[in-house]
Amino acid sequence: MSTRKILNLSLLVIAILAVWVLRGPFASMMHWFSNPQAVTEAIQQSGFWGPTILFVLFVLQVFFAFIPGQALMVASGYIYGFTGGMLITWISLVIGGQAAFWLARHSGRRFAEKWISPAVLDRWDKNAGGQGIGFFAITLVLPLFPNDAMCYVAGLGKITSRCFLIANILGRGLASFITVLIGAYGSRIPVAVWVSMAVLIGLGLVCWQIARNRKSQLLTA
Repeated sequence: MSTRKILNLSLLVIAILAVWVLRGPFASMMHWFSNPQAVTEAIQQSGFWGPTILFVLFVLQVFFAFIPGQALMVASGYIYGFTGGMLITWISLVIGGQAAFWLARHSGRRFAEKWISPAVLDRWDKNAGGQGIGFFAITLVLPLFPNDAMCYVAGLGKITSRCFLIANILGRGLASFITVLIGAYGSRIPVAVWVSMAVLIGLGLVCWQIARNRKSQLLTA
């Protein structure tokens, strides 16, 4: 057996042992993440380190599905208000999304499948083929799409890094705006704001569909 195989086998055994020894703390952590109120209270009690903890959690939730991204976004607005929560959430999610995109692009599908199921990647690879900024921006906003998974799909696709960055900024920005607004103001959000957001999302969908139809016409011309 080669030295490399021995090393890999040793690392695997160490990892299994570590998971077994730390199974109690891991279970507690999973339970903690499933309780939004407990997460919010813990961040509030962290004082100066609260924004840093939120930043790390937002980045990690792109890789670990058990971290509740939506709950963290609401908590961010509740704890730091709309402006502070918006900045923390938007910047963190964009950085996390770009990291997933870059790692998938440079490490390939095998890496992406460690974080996203092959079935999800297969499904959205087909739907995302040939799509651009508008499509990926929408997939990062609407809950109909596996938002974080789309960062990996984009990395495995043909969209350029620059175009995905624009889509990431736009999509995560709108998603952050909506969710942080709910956390900051709750039921006190004016109806006009809800209507405006619905109109913006509707216009975005219409513009994307128009651009998609024009692209199809150009390809068939």
